[in-house]
Amino acid sequence: MALIRKKKTQPDETPEAVQELFDRQHRTRIDQSFRKARKKLILFGNLCAAVLILSAYFLMPSSKIRDIKVEGTYYLSEKYVKDLAQISTSGYYYLTVPMFAESRIKEDPFISSCSVSLENSNIIRIRVSEKQPVGYRYNESPIIIFSDGTTGDLKSDYLDVISRVPMITGFEGDEPTRLLAKAFTGIERSVIEEMSEVTQFSLSYDDQAIRVLMRTGGYFICNYYTLEKIRYYNEIYPKIPDKSKCIYAADSGNTAFAKDCPWSKAPVVTEYWTDEEGKLILNEKGEQIIKHYYKLKDGSDALDGKGNRIPIPIDEKGNEVIDENFDENYEKGAYSSGSLENPEDSSAAQPYTSSNA
Repeated sequence: MALIRKKKTQPDETPEAVQELFDRQHRTRIDQSFRKARKKLILFGNLCAAVLILSAYFLMPSSKIRDIKVEGTYYLSEKYVKDLAQISTSGYYYLTVPMFAESRIKEDPFISSCSVSLENSNIIRIRVSEKQPVGYRYNESPIIIFSDGTTGDLKSDYLDVISRVPMITGFEGDEPTRLLAKAFTGIERSVIEEMSEVTQFSLSYDDQAIRVLMRTGGYFICNYYTLEKIRYYNEIYPKIPDKSKCIYAADSGNTAFAKDCPWSKAPVVTEYWTDEEGKLILNEKGEQIIKHYYKLKDGSDALDGKGNRIPIPIDEKGNEVIDENFDENYEKGAYSSGSLENPEDSSAAQPYTSSNA
């Protein structure tokens, strides 16, 4: 059997001091690695603990929003405002960020301002300020007009609103819309809700007048600068015997008055004097002579015994001969035939005819 010769082990020729230095560096690296790992382990442990605590909290009913209180609404429903804020009682209280909720609510054109706050007992309070709508109008698409001059699309969420504000016709363009909205400034909400229609209306002296149909059936006539006098409507309208008359805003002073509506006035027909053959009678200048009629003290037409208007007579030159005592003679019945009977003064001529020409 062959003998195996053992190799001689080489003695460690590294000096003892150097070896100790290497060992110290090795231990230092191990300590540093442990310290780094220890920080990560502590951080991981804290994260795990936080996740467990949060998970336990969110599983508890007390983590949810207990109640949502909405203040300041009049036209809009509380549910609509909550939907705008995207907040519900199924949401988590501490995950609600007021700033984000406020931003979502302010995007609605109906909202003037709002604030959202977290309160005790997991209650969220929403305070809003609405713009005042003055009416709605149908253009290419239906819009709602606010008193600050802004407009918004007429959404299905606003359908309850349009039953409480008037429909607006006319006032096309930015400037007429701005003037109309400004005219509503200062008018109480209750008065606006009594209006049914607001229409741009043309008068002989104002092609941009405003005609307001009230829900009571009466009309109010005004302009951009006198619309605020509509507050007198409810004082005047009940006292008018003839409900077909319109109420007008006076141009000066805080007054309004009733008189015939513009569309109810009979057209003025100009009559001219003619002879028995129906030919026009001309004056000395060769001009046609307009026939005028007597009026009574109350402004109504004076009528003869057959109900016909009594004309003011003319002389041979076409000049009117007015009876200075007409009222007295009329009361005596001297005009029952249509002309003055038995005149005391010959200057009170009879109506011109071919027979007395």
